[in-house]
Amino acid sequence: MKKFALLLGGLLLLLPFMAAAQQVLQQNDFASMSGWTTASGSWGVQGNQLKQQDTSAPMARIDHALNQTGVYEISFTVQYAGGGYASQADLANNSLHAGFGLHIAVKNPSLGIKSWGDGTSYLLWLNLDTRASTMTNYPQHYGFRAQVYRSTGDTTMDLVPSLNVDIPAALGITLQDLLNYVQNNNLLFANVPINIQVDTNTGRILVQDPTAPSLWYYFNLPASQLTGDDIAFRTNGMAVNFQNYKVTAQQ
Repeated sequence: MKKFALLLGGLLLLLPFMAAAQQVLQQNDFASMSGWTTASGSWGVQGNQLKQQDTSAPMARIDHALNQTGVYEISFTVQYAGGGYASQADLANNSLHAGFGLHIAVKNPSLGIKSWGDGTSYLLWLNLDTRASTMTNYPQHYGFRAQVYRSTGDTTMDLVPSLNVDIPAALGITLQDLLNYVQNNNLLFANVPINIQVDTNTGRILVQDPTAPSLWYYFNLPASQLTGDDIAFRTNGMAVNFQNYKVTAQQ
């Protein structure tokens, strides 16, 4: 049976993750909102989860201070909680639009401000858009895509074309195959583990395959732009629960 990776399945090569001594830099059980600054959306904590509950918010974001130097890893789980479609008819027709991601290497964050970008940063983004209008007008965003955006201010954030990957196409399957796989395996409301390792010395970023933890996908960004003092969770058009957040430094 062909295995369908759920995250960044088409990005370049597979790389084994080399274990190293780790120091916990930041950990949050989401017993409170302490340390988090809401920019937009409806954020709160409940049952040790950080929840974004506004299914209509197109630029929901919440920031947290984090010094990013050297080699570090961000891990958390993410769970779909609702939204992603405009009507029940759209849901029945698989006309969907939703996304979530993480701003890293944020400098001069747009704290407390609803904005398109977030200071100078990179947004690592997973986007699902199966609307016919997107295929017609913005085909570069159609389907299920792993994307990277470069933010240079509150109103400016541009897609990095070389890191805009159509995941089903890269896996040699159709988008409908992928949607069927998620539904048939009861993955829609699952807690999906996300692990991202960033090396600010080399610019290499590794993302663990949540369906096969021994596999890591990698891509490269300019090392000089990967240090920062803030990160941010972000969603578009859906409610999401985050849990088990931890940041560790490699030593």
